[in-house]
Amino acid sequence: MILVFLLLSAGCAHPPITAEHPPTTPFDVNALKARSNFWRDYVAKFQLRVDSKTTKFSARSIVLMKSPQFVRFETFGPIGQTAALYVSNEAGPSLFIPSEKVIFTASLPETLIRHFLGVSLPFEVFRHALSASVPLEQVENLDVRSENGIVHAVSKSGTGLFDWQFLPEGPALKAVFIRDSGFDGRISYDPPVEVSGNAIPKKIRITSSDWSIEITLDDLQPSQQFQPPAFYLPNLTDVRKVDLDRLDEHTQ
Repeated sequence: MILVFLLLSAGCAHPPITAEHPPTTPFDVNALKARSNFWRDYVAKFQLRVDSKTTKFSARSIVLMKSPQFVRFETFGPIGQTAALYVSNEAGPSLFIPSEKVIFTASLPETLIRHFLGVSLPFEVFRHALSASVPLEQVENLDVRSENGIVHAVSKSGTGLFDWQFLPEGPALKAVFIRDSGFDGRISYDPPVEVSGNAIPKKIRITSSDWSIEITLDDLQPSQQFQPPAFYLPNLTDVRKVDLDRLDEHTQ
């Protein structure tokens, strides 16, 4: 009888409970494409604060972006005067410092950024940081995974690596870890920026091991009909021109 009872008990026993994994949050790559297209051309007004080994300053700033080639980046002094004016057009990038009466030129915008701000930052990283958008060329090749409540969308191209980190609710962009073109650093957003709805970032922090940039956006507007003169320096007299590429050659 005892043997029969044991057999019957075994037959009625419940199967072992297996742990259920929470469903993964769907990640809408199309929303990333839509956001990148929406913010392709824009004008941004913001407070800029830079802290590097060679430069420490804060300034009111405005950026006009019209495709990668045409850019205007202007910072202003305490009484509204232009402190620095960077423009890029079909002739290349240049930087005008009125207080020094000097126009600096270089083949790469990063050379001018390093000279003026004391930071090594690819300009395209800065462009997409302001709009909190993933470059279209990266969207097609994202490796998406979830880890500890964060959605990682990783893009690898050549020696570059971008780890876009989203909160699943929204989703919303929280941070980007970047190793590309001599820049090894992080972009963070406070609060995180929703991908959908063309949300506007509020506070952006770009950091490397020895410098930081803090941006507080006042306004961001898409697809402005910019007038062509905006992307050219005015006709200036009594100014020096310095080619930073040649200057770097002489200092090497």
